[in-house]
Amino acid sequence: MATVLVAAALVAPSLVGAAPRPVENAVPVTARLPDKPTGPISVEFRLAAQPVVGTPVELAVTARVEADVSNLTIEADASVPAAVLVASPELVAAGDGVYTWRIAVVPLAAEAGYLTVIVSGAVDGLAQARSVTVSLRSAGSLDAAPVAAARGETLIALPVQEGP
Repeated sequence: MATVLVAAALVAPSLVGAAPRPVENAVPVTARLPDKPTGPISVEFRLAAQPVVGTPVELAVTARVEADVSNLTIEADASVPAAVLVASPELVAAGDGVYTWRIAVVPLAAEAGYLTVIVSGAVDGLAQARSVTVSLRSAGSLDAAPVAAARGETLIALPVQEGP
């Protein structure tokens, strides 16, 4: 028994010495997680000009779809239907998985709200959709406006610049 313990004690230090030494300033090993998967439809938009009350503005909507997407459709819905006129989307270009539509919009009030554009299709019989929201507020509605608050205080709402 004593012989086994002595042999184990002699072997143990040699095993510790066999381990690789840590390198100074070594880069730690990190696990690479997969990126978030994206859907088969992506949608972008571009307004031709800043919305102005009573003036038509053109909205260009571009959808990029994967090859297995079928039955592609588009719809545009105003958040405040009484404050905006929306023409039916007109297909301008289609090919190689890229589709472009033109939508004419006329804001009828400074606070015309938003236009939600939804592009949908089917992949293997399952419905897929992607949407974007476009602000239809005119330039005059972005000014700071005081808002009366409780207890006689006055709050000032600062303008917010919205982006795509």
